[in-house]
Amino acid sequence: MDDKVGVISSMIIQSRPENMTAIKAALLNMPDTEISADAPSGKIVVVMEAASDRQLADGMKEIGDIPGVLGVNLVFHHNENAQ
Repeated sequence: MDDKVGVISSMIIQSRPENMTAIKAALLNMPDTEISADAPSGKIVVVMEAASDRQLADGMKEIGDIPGVLGVNLVFHHNENAQ
């Protein structure tokens, strides 16, 4: 694991199904973010790595601001070398 990574989290994003393609493209452009799964109903499972809890919170807010995202719910959160 990269020493700069201190937080590993997963979240479920609820989106409008018709916006999923654009939302997934935006997520893939975010650093240290990967899509683990998605469903036609609009749910997307994301894993995000960050250097700190603040960076994670900022990333979650950025996801929530993507057009078509209805909600972002943290499912798992682990601190490794958090600052």
